[in-house]
Amino acid sequence: MVSIPPGSQQKAGTLRSNSSGSQAATANNDILSTEGIRITNDVASNMYYIGGVQVHFPFKPYPSQLGMMNHMIRALNKAQNTMIESPTGSGKSLALLCASLAWKRSHAMKQKQLLANTSQIIRKFCKHNRSLVAAKYAEVPDAAASTVKEAVDISGKPGFDNEAKPEIISAENPAVAAADKLASEATDHDDLIKKASDVKPKLDGTDEQITGTGAESQDSKKSPVDSTGIATTAVLQSRALMSCSDTVDYILDLTKSKIPDGLTDEDIGVLTSYKEAGPSVGHRPRIYFGTRTHKQVAQLVDELRRKTPYRLRTAVLGSRAQTCIHHRASKASKNGESVDDACRALLDEDRCAPFQGFRRLVGNKKLSVGGELEIWDLEDIVRLGKAQFACPYYAGREMAETAELVFCPYNYILDPGVRDAAGIKLEDNIVILDEAHNIENAARDAGSYEVTDQQLSLLAYDCSGMIDERILVEEHRLVMVLAETLQNWLQGDSIEYEYRDYETQTSVWPKSGVSVNDLLRFLALTPEIIHRLEAAYKAIEAHIKEVRAQKEHPNLAAANANDYESAEDFGNNSGAGKIPGQLALYISSASQRLIEGLLRVLRHVGSATRFSQDYRVAAIRYPNPELRESNKRKRQSVVVSPFVNIMCFWTMNPGVVFAEIANEARSIVLTSGTLSPLDSYASELQVDFASTLEANHVIDSGRFFAMSVECGPSGSPLEAKYQTTNLLQFQDDMGLAVAEIASKCPDGMLVFAPSYALLGKLSARWEATGHLKSIQEHKEVFFEPQGGSKDDFNNLLSRYRKCLQRDNDLGKPAKRGAVFFAVYRGKASEGIDFTDYYCRTVVNIGIPYPAFKDVKVVLKREYNDSRSHPAPAATGGSLQPAPKQQPLLNGSKWYDIQAFRAVNQALGRCLRHKNDWGAIIMLESRFTYPWNIARLSKWVRGHMLIYKSFNDAKHDLDAFYAARIKEDLVAASPKEASDDDVPLVDLTL
Repeated sequence: MVSIPPGSQQKAGTLRSNSSGSQAATANNDILSTEGIRITNDVASNMYYIGGVQVHFPFKPYPSQLGMMNHMIRALNKAQNTMIESPTGSGKSLALLCASLAWKRSHAMKQKQLLANTSQIIRKFCKHNRSLVAAKYAEVPDAAASTVKEAVDISGKPGFDNEAKPEIISAENPAVAAADKLASEATDHDDLIKKASDVKPKLDGTDEQITGTGAESQDSKKSPVDSTGIATTAVLQSRALMSCSDTVDYILDLTKSKIPDGLTDEDIGVLTSYKEAGPSVGHRPRIYFGTRTHKQVAQLVDELRRKTPYRLRTAVLGSRAQTCIHHRASKASKNGESVDDACRALLDEDRCAPFQGFRRLVGNKKLSVGGELEIWDLEDIVRLGKAQFACPYYAGREMAETAELVFCPYNYILDPGVRDAAGIKLEDNIVILDEAHNIENAARDAGSYEVTDQQLSLLAYDCSGMIDERILVEEHRLVMVLAETLQNWLQGDSIEYEYRDYETQTSVWPKSGVSVNDLLRFLALTPEIIHRLEAAYKAIEAHIKEVRAQKEHPNLAAANANDYESAEDFGNNSGAGKIPGQLALYISSASQRLIEGLLRVLRHVGSATRFSQDYRVAAIRYPNPELRESNKRKRQSVVVSPFVNIMCFWTMNPGVVFAEIANEARSIVLTSGTLSPLDSYASELQVDFASTLEANHVIDSGRFFAMSVECGPSGSPLEAKYQTTNLLQFQDDMGLAVAEIASKCPDGMLVFAPSYALLGKLSARWEATGHLKSIQEHKEVFFEPQGGSKDDFNNLLSRYRKCLQRDNDLGKPAKRGAVFFAVYRGKASEGIDFTDYYCRTVVNIGIPYPAFKDVKVVLKREYNDSRSHPAPAATGGSLQPAPKQQPLLNGSKWYDIQAFRAVNQALGRCLRHKNDWGAIIMLESRFTYPWNIARLSKWVRGHMLIYKSFNDAKHDLDAFYAARIKEDLVAASPKEASDDDVPLVDLTL
C-alpha cells in the first residue's frame, strides 16, 4: 500500500520520526537518527508512506517506481526473496536504494521499540510475580550478585520502606541502556545483555527526598533480600533482564495455563513477537548491493550521493588492480604479473609502506560520518590514499566491516573464495543483485574451477621448497603429491580425448562405464584423502598466519608518510623491513588460491554431499600458443610445452553456490531491466522467490514502436536458422531490409546478429550485391570486431559516438547518422548506454541460441533433462529427509531461455529515459509466434505489432520516424521556458 500524506511535498528537513528522541536537527541541517541512517537537507526530497515505511524520495516517483518500492518493502518486511524487472530508464536503481534504506531505518526503529517494550514488560512481571521470578532465578553468579547488592544498598537509607516504596528503575538501568544503545551500535543483542551485568542499576529518587551523610550511607548497607528472604524487585529485575530471552520463554510457558499477574494480552503479544524474532532481535541488517561491473558500482554510488537524502556509513569493495597505489605493484600487470601476487609478495616481505598506514585512511575525517566523502567510490578513496600514503584496498575492506551499505561487483558475493577473502558476512543480511540477468551463468562459473598443468607444476615446486626447509613436511608433501598426480595425469597418455572443436581435444566424465567417483579413485582422491588434504591445508594456513604476525616488527609498523618525500619514494623503497638473505617461509599466494579452489570443488565432487552429482569433470588439451611464438624466434631461453592441459570441475547447478547465499541471507532481491523469461531462476538457483514484479516502461507508448516482420522485401520468410542463413535469397532480403530502414532512420542505429560468422557472411554478400553501399549512402557503418581488446572496442565505440555528436551539433537529426553492427552477448549488447540520438532503432536478426555443440551447453542440456522430474525424497539411514532439490526445466526449455534473455538484453540498448524515443524491429518470422513474443520483456511484448509484409511495416515505420523528427524539431526551436518543460527526473543510466 502506498499513501502520500497531506503536505508530503515539504522538504526533508521538516520531517520528524514518531519515535521520541530518535532524531534531532543539527547544525548542518541533517536529521540525525540513532538507527545509523540520516536524512540530509542537502538533497531535497518528498516523503511517502509505502508498505508502512516512511520513504524519502528526491522526485515525484513514476508509477513503476512506486510499484518497485512497495514490492521490495513488502518482501523485506517478510524476510522473503523477490525478483524485480524494470526497464532501463525507469529509475530502478534510485527506487531500490531509497526503498532498501527506508526499510532498514524503519526496521531498526521497530527493533529498538520491541526491545524497550520487552524490557518494560519484564519489569512489570517481576514487580507483580516476585515469588515466581525468585524461583526461576534462585541463584545468580557471584559477580552479578555483588553488582546487584551494591545497586540496592541505597534502599536501607532513612525514608525508604522496602515493602511500600515504588520500584522504579531509571533509564540508567542496564537493560534499558542496552535497548537504547542497540540502534546506534552494531552489536548482537545477547552481547549487550551480557555487558549489562557490568553496569550498576540505580533506583530513581521519585517523590521522597534522600537524606543522610556519606557516613550514614556507608553504615546503612543491607542485603539485597527483604525480610521474607526473597530478593528485592530491583534485584529480580536485574536478574531477569540479564537473561532476557530465558525470561521471555518462562513467561510464555506460564501463559499456557494463565496470563501472569500484571500482564495483559497485548503484553503477551509483544513477548511473542520478541520470541519469533529470535537471535536477530536488535540486529541491524547490512545491505550488500552487487552489480555486474565496477563502472555500474560507481553509477550506484553517484545515485546515492547526488540524488537521495540518505546518509550512512558506506563502503565499496574493489580489486587490488583498481586500488593499489604502490609504485611497483600497481604496474605489475604491464610485466605480465598479477597485481594480487605482487601485492602479497610485498606484504610477505614487509615492503609495502602504504599497507602499514592504511588505518590512517580508515580514520580520515573526510570518510567518517558527516564527512564530505561519507559516501565514497573507488576513485575517491584512491585519490585520498595517494595523498595520505595509505593503502585504499585494505582501508576499504576494513571500512566494509562496519558499513551499513556495501557496494561491490556481484561476483564478490557469488564466489565463495572471493566472498571469504573480502570478509563479506551474509548471515541475516540483505543481498540486492542488480543487472542479474546473467546470474545463473555467473553462479555456475563461481561454483566451478579449472586448473592447468603449469599451475600444478608451480604448486608442486612451492611445496617442495617448504619440504626442503623442513616446514610442515608431511602437510606440504601431501599437497605436493596431489599436484604431481594431477599434473602427470593431464600430461600423460591415459586420457582418451575426442575433438569437439578445431584443435581442441576434450574428455568428459562421467562417461560410459566410468563415473566421476571412479575417476577420483583412480587419481587417489578418496573421501579420506580429501579430508586429510583439508586438515593439511588448515595447518598450512595457520602457519602462514603465524609467520605473518611474527613478521610485523615495530620498525616498519611505525613507518608513515613523513618518511617519504613522494609516491615514487615510498614505492621504490621496497627493501624496507627486508631481512637480508631471508628464505621463503610459506607457499605463494597463487599456490594458496589454487589449493583453496581445488578443495572447494573436491568437497562436493569427492564426498557424498547434496551437490555431489551436480559436477562434471573434464580434461581439455589444445596447442600451446606460446610454442608458436617461440618457434618464430631463433633462440629459445626456456622449454615450452607443446600443449596446454586443463582439468575442469564444472558444476551444472548454480544452486551449489547460490543455495548457501539464500540460506544465510535474510532476503535476496534480483533485479534487472531484462530478467525475462523468469521461468528458470527459482529452480536453477535452488531458491524460493515469494514474489515477482514486471514493471512497465516510463516512456509513453507513442514514443516507441515495436514490430516483428514475417517476410522480407521479396516476400520470402525471414527465418535466420542455420539451414537458411546460407541461402542467398535470405542474405539479399536481409540486406535490402536493413538498407530500407537505414534510409529513413535518423541518427544512430544498432543491428544485432546471432554470431560473428553470420555477420561476416552477410557483410561479404552485401558488399558483392551493393546493399552495403546502399546502407553507407545513409549511414556511416561500423562492425563490432570479433575478439580484440577492450581498448579496441572502446576506440570503435568512440568513433561511432563522435560521428553522431558531429551530426547533432545543432540539435537536429543527423544528416547521415551511423549504424553499428554487433552480436548478441557481445560487448555492445550489455552495459553500453546508447541514449537519445546514439540509438533510435534496434534491428534484431534471428534468435541467438547458444552454440549447439559447445561441450558445456551439451552437458547442461543433458543434466537438466535428467533433473526435470521431481526426485523422490531420500531418507537414507536417517529419519531426516535429505534436502529436496526443485525439479529443473528440461534441457530444451533451458536452451530457449538463454536465447531470449540475450534478445531482451539487446532490446534494452535504446529507450534509456522518459523522454527518449525509438523503434524495435524484429526481422525474424519466429517473433510472430505468440509463444515467442511471450518470452520478451513485458514492456516490449505488450506493444508488439506483427506484420506479414515488409512493405506494410516500412510504411508505418516511416510515419513513426517522421512524427518523432517533427516533435524534436519543434522541441529544439527557441521558446520561452516553463517549469513544465523540465523533466521530473533525469534517468539516463
